[in-house]
Amino acid sequence: MIPIRHIGPIITAPPLSATQRRQHGRAVVPGSDALRNVELFDARGALNRYQKVITAGNSSFEYLRMARVILDPSGPNYKPIEVKLPQDAEAIFYVNRGKAIIETASSSHALGMGDLVYAGIGDRILISAPEGICDVSEYRAIHCHTRYPTVLVRHAEIEGTPLAADVGTKRPMSKRTVYKLVDQNIQACRLLFGDTFMGQRGGVGSYPPHFHGPDGPSGLGAEAKEEIYHFRCASDIEGDTPYVLQNCARPPEKVNTYVHVFDEQAINVTPNYHDTIAPPSIDFMFVWCLGAFTENVRDWSAIVTRPGYENEW
Repeated sequence: MIPIRHIGPIITAPPLSATQRRQHGRAVVPGSDALRNVELFDARGALNRYQKVITAGNSSFEYLRMARVILDPSGPNYKPIEVKLPQDAEAIFYVNRGKAIIETASSSHALGMGDLVYAGIGDRILISAPEGICDVSEYRAIHCHTRYPTVLVRHAEIEGTPLAADVGTKRPMSKRTVYKLVDQNIQACRLLFGDTFMGQRGGVGSYPPHFHGPDGPSGLGAEAKEEIYHFRCASDIEGDTPYVLQNCARPPEKVNTYVHVFDEQAINVTPNYHDTIAPPSIDFMFVWCLGAFTENVRDWSAIVTRPGYENEW
């Protein structure tokens, strides 16, 4: 099992609109010189604010949304952040680093790095920072119609269980642990969620190339999933700008198409074969969130592996 760890410092940004958060990755499709546009997002939080990152207006996501909350009680305008979910939305509140208190209508939870709270439709959540700066991401699914109970998930409770999957054993460069924090252990309408930590610098994540559209090799049907990746990257070269290369080849293409993704960027990987390559100097992790096209069809393993890579898991 690869242990969870801090990668890079907390980075904040000035308050930005959802339009400003949208960035446009471009990659050349090999063999054609065509440019592919890829949905990227500036995922940095704004200090002591609720900051929307992915919305209906700045993305093609039908179900998934993302926001950040970075709180520092020693900073200006600090106060706890209240989030009231609408009657058709469920959400996950995940602590990237630091310690947070998350209060619900019936309980209060102290969370550390990697811990999360799942909140059902219509829930009210209050986030505060008891011991200095904390960094929280919200992942939300909309068009939900069943209310499930609020649940606390501690990262340590998943470690060492079947929900902590060691994968990439055939290729040392792809060795990693996929922590399935919200899977069949949690009742939810659409959401599946976890984080992935690599075994070495310069690793390959999400390998082999796959996507969550199990209704055919080139389609996204009723059992498919939307997906967000949010990356944290750090380099051991002083002054270097850390990044990973994310495959954005689409079924049934036979060639890879990679786009640069930098620290604190999120990417829509829904229509693409996923695999992630890092330069030798780069350590990275990523948080992933899936949103099921069909409510309660939440089988994480229902994927299409790129032809020829079936035996690489």
